[in-house]
Amino acid sequence: MQPCVSVIIPVYNIEKHLEKCLDSVIGQTLKDIEIIVVNDGSTDNSPRIIDRYARTDSRIVAIHKANEGLAYARKSGIEAAHGKYVQHLDGDDFLEPDACELLFNRAEETNADIVIMRFLIDSPCGQEEPPFWTQDEYNNISAIHTMAHEDYRWNLVFLFQRRDLHAVPIDYLQNLTYGEDAYQSIQIAYRSKKIVTLRDKPLYHYVVRKSSVTQTGMTRQKAENVLLFPNLIETFLEGTPENRQFAEDIVYIRFRAYFLLLLKNWREGMAERCRLMTRSLKKYPRLKEFPEVNRFVKLIRLYSFSSFLGKAYMAYYIRKGKIKA
Repeated sequence: MQPCVSVIIPVYNIEKHLEKCLDSVIGQTLKDIEIIVVNDGSTDNSPRIIDRYARTDSRIVAIHKANEGLAYARKSGIEAAHGKYVQHLDGDDFLEPDACELLFNRAEETNADIVIMRFLIDSPCGQEEPPFWTQDEYNNISAIHTMAHEDYRWNLVFLFQRRDLHAVPIDYLQNLTYGEDAYQSIQIAYRSKKIVTLRDKPLYHYVVRKSSVTQTGMTRQKAENVLLFPNLIETFLEGTPENRQFAEDIVYIRFRAYFLLLLKNWREGMAERCRLMTRSLKKYPRLKEFPEVNRFVKLIRLYSFSSFLGKAYMAYYIRKGKIKA
């Protein structure tokens, strides 16, 4: 018999956090779920923890595989899933006890392809809840507009989704380590006819660790990934019949990638990127209304005019704490 929900949990060397994650799923008030735990080649105690839990709960399906990265671990989970709906859950995060039940009921009542949930960010600095989606219902176009322009809108784990959205496999890129959520979420959102929100309360705890790419320094490999994911999204959206409606979204997604590099003081190729942003701002002046863009407008213009002036103004930003040295 088909379970209501498949919870897919990719795991890689997170032994300190895994038990809390698994306990939060085992204790769900909705019992008709399957729990697919994908060990992505962990070298710590994570595999033994998974197997121990699997022996005590028949709903747990343990998959042990060679390390291929987060995207392919999720892909393996999707391929093994049987539930009507899918809930992605990172192995160092956790769910509220009634998360699956509330999300399942909302999806069934509204006949939605995706239910978007509220969530909390648990970090060493404390706990906060980001602003939530403003509407109760979206179609695929309006959802992608929102994903493109606002933080935390494209995290895959916040999108409770029908499994049949994956009937035709989405495109996964194995080596993409930043922006993989954005690339996958936009593909899933585009396939959806109806997307609704669930406003009752936060259901997901998103745990930020110091090892996150947004928390640590920028390396060449990370920078290459940050620059790659906007290209993937652009290729996908430009291949749709509605591609003209996504033109500004694509530009802003690229801006956000460039801003991350600015915030990390990654200067290689920055003058060329600032010239591109300057040209884009002339074409899409509405982008200046977004606080994140307005914050960097002067720096972008100076850098596009002169690398010397750009670097000088960046040094000023560093002194003010706006950019990390």
